[in-house]
Amino acid sequence: MLTRPAPRIGPLPNPSARHHKRRHRHAERDTATQPARPQPRSRISQECDTNSWDRATAITRATNVAIHRVSVAAELGDAGEALRVAAVVDPGRLPAGLSSRRAQVHLDLAWAQAQRKRDAEAILHLLEAERVAPEAVRYNVMAREVVREMLARGGRQRKTSALHDLAVRAGVLD
Repeated sequence: MLTRPAPRIGPLPNPSARHHKRRHRHAERDTATQPARPQPRSRISQECDTNSWDRATAITRATNVAIHRVSVAAELGDAGEALRVAAVVDPGRLPAGLSSRRAQVHLDLAWAQAQRKRDAEAILHLLEAERVAPEAVRYNVMAREVVREMLARGGRQRKTSALHDLAVRAGVLD
């Protein structure tokens, strides 16, 4: 009867495996930040260029791609890149039904501003995310951690009423 070996628990077996994992993560960064290849346009889409619905769809797609690039930069821990990419993002161009995408860009920018220790800007982004989609701040772990970080960093003298009220609404403080 064949038996399976017990699963290995613990550190990677050798340093070269750890190096491979770091190289793989770097390759993920390169892949994630590459611009998308332009797709060939179909005859139908070329004929519909004058249709306002098609223009709105194109604007939504471009904004969504830009928001995705901000999220990728934030996920990779690159606050400067997130802020740089966000300079061209206009979440107001998204349809009203995409409030979660609007909120996500503000959450990513709040994180980026908090990493740069720009707490006032981070609070403004969190408040805007809360305005657009209140559940985005209340139930998002990253948003709550940003609020905790700013509370801890601020001490007594820098705690603003806006930050305190936001912390209460987000469930960080009682």
